[in-house]
Amino acid sequence: MEELRDSASDGDMEEVRDSASDSASDRDMEELRDIVLRKALSSHCMSRLNIQGAGRDDSQDTRVHMLHDLIDITDHSYPKHLHTSDDTDLILYLHKLKSAKRDESGTVICKMAVSTIGGVKILQHEAKIYEAPNTQPLHGNIMPKYFGLFEGTVEGQTVTCMVLEFCGEALSGRLREQKESFRKAAIRAFQELHSERIHLVKGDRGDYKYQDIIRRPDGTPCLVDFSRARPHIGPCHDAEFKFEDYKTPTHWPTSDLVCGELLAVADDAWVFVGDILNIPDASGPIYYYQGISLEEHWERNKEGFVRYTKEEALMLLEPVIKKYEEMLKKRRMALDKVEEEEESF
Repeated sequence: MEELRDSASDGDMEEVRDSASDSASDRDMEELRDIVLRKALSSHCMSRLNIQGAGRDDSQDTRVHMLHDLIDITDHSYPKHLHTSDDTDLILYLHKLKSAKRDESGTVICKMAVSTIGGVKILQHEAKIYEAPNTQPLHGNIMPKYFGLFEGTVEGQTVTCMVLEFCGEALSGRLREQKESFRKAAIRAFQELHSERIHLVKGDRGDYKYQDIIRRPDGTPCLVDFSRARPHIGPCHDAEFKFEDYKTPTHWPTSDLVCGELLAVADDAWVFVGDILNIPDASGPIYYYQGISLEEHWERNKEGFVRYTKEEALMLLEPVIKKYEEMLKKRRMALDKVEEEEESF
């Protein structure tokens, strides 16, 4: 038994040592990357990339071509680390524009990758989205201002940096936890992307994250992270998005042409509510209708109750409708509370 305990103890200790060694190695790598990226931000070697490709006429180009001409490398309070993404190998820093006046913050985001093919591809793809003619009218509004993509070599490492306007803080909670006016504005922002004028999809339904919605200082929404964005294919039917009053939620759209991304945003904002009641062994969908009696529900859903008598159907319907209406009431109370809390500030 003693030998067994010693053996187990040795094995456990070896595993702990390996784990500690891996953790230390990861920290060392992160520190090295941070050193290289900070040197890049203070260097004179980061030049602007021509994302649009060869053949472009740059004779009238007035854009800044070197990163050190754009950001203030003499202000040693910057850069400030903001975020490290393990998924994309991108690191975000806050910095300050060289042109910022004393009464302006002039803060920008430096979104950076160092010697990682995946990270560089993400930045190049996102830069193409920002530099596309159809998205430029949105810069400084529902998209951040875009200052360019830069690249250089620091200590033998290729560093890529995209500079964007710092628009404010990301939402800390879901859209349904925001005031109705903001929820509506956020939905309109996504609809604008999908419009015929812009014709852009930010991502698939599963890509939506409320953290990609920024609240600007003036209270308006700004959308960030276009790493998965792509041109919109085909028509987008958002006519069923009638978000007029959260107190009267809309039923889910029946059209298959409503884009998944818009459905994800609407779901997060509690725009829609399901109208099908959960009745066991029903021979068809049983729908809820607001403001009608129990008997009227049975009348309108007769085809779904062919296996039941009227009395059986009414007995099944009553508790299900009650539960459904309790859900609507709780949802309404939660949204009312959001409005009250916002007004108290």
